[in-house]
Amino acid sequence: MTAADPPAANRRPGRPRDAATEQAITRAARELLAEQGVGGLTMEQVAARAGVAKTTVYRRWPSKVELAVHAVAATFDTIDAGDRGSLAADMRAGIDEAARLLREPSTGGAYAALLAESARDPEGVGRAVRGSLSTRLHALVSQAVERAIGRGEIRPDMVDVDLLADVVVGAVLHRALATGEPDAAFVDALIDLLSDVAYARLLLAKRQATNPLRTQPG
Repeated sequence: MTAADPPAANRRPGRPRDAATEQAITRAARELLAEQGVGGLTMEQVAARAGVAKTTVYRRWPSKVELAVHAVAATFDTIDAGDRGSLAADMRAGIDEAARLLREPSTGGAYAALLAESARDPEGVGRAVRGSLSTRLHALVSQAVERAIGRGEIRPDMVDVDLLADVVVGAVLHRALATGEPDAAFVDALIDLLSDVAYARLLLAKRQATNPLRTQPG
């Protein structure tokens, strides 16, 4: 025991959160979601596959919709959104990892199941997906853009972060779900396209600032 550790008798009582148990439940829910969809998912099945009591599952997630959304969203929380020095490098790293995750049958299948159920129940499942999963994916893009703005790569007025996030996330998810192949070549092409647009607008703005007469008609 270190000096910073309180004596056992003085520690507050309570049950510590068991990370291994939560991981087992999350993995089981994701697998079952991919296999059976939201409609076929039950808390009893999740508990049985995870090897825990049903009350353990309900204690953490009161409903199967909350559990289903968490099971997919938690996967994308593992993406490393660290600074790699440029917008293109940051975006490529994040998209590469998201694409890899979506190629996994459990993650890709679970996400597809959530999207299908969102279309059937936009106010229930759809709202939960937008509030949790979509927010996480958009945050990855937003962080990369904010760092690029801070480095002076692009200007804030040149990028609609929400629109860019929609383009990136939508393109990757469509490719993953439609063909199952958001491979390296696709990621490179997507990043090059987005970079060309962003940097072309920056270059045009610089030209307009240094020689405004060249950009005027006539």
